[in-house]
Amino acid sequence: MKKSSKPLIIIIASLLVLITIIILFAQSLRLKYEELQRELAQLENQMKSEKTQSAGLKANYQMLTAEDIIKKFATYELGLVDAGFDPNRKITLSTEDITKLSENMENLHD
Repeated sequence: MKKSSKPLIIIIASLLVLITIIILFAQSLRLKYEELQRELAQLENQMKSEKTQSAGLKANYQMLTAEDIIKKFATYELGLVDAGFDPNRKITLSTEDITKLSENMENLHD
């Protein structure tokens, strides 16, 4: 008796379908892995730039909060006088001047 070749064809077709599914699954995993690697590289670059920016801001803060910088700004920009520099020097303002200044400031804010 001659055996039918149908079971052999079904087995071979099933194996081909299984191999195709496995190859497609492996390709999708590879693509996902590459996408995640790109995202990781972008996040690392962003993290480096954020750290650099943070270090710059800290250095700028430290520079601006230094006592000598504040004193120079107060002296030259605001016209203030260091009390420890000349203890006999006093600034006097009349009550009228203070009132006028207060009114001018209120008008500016309105």
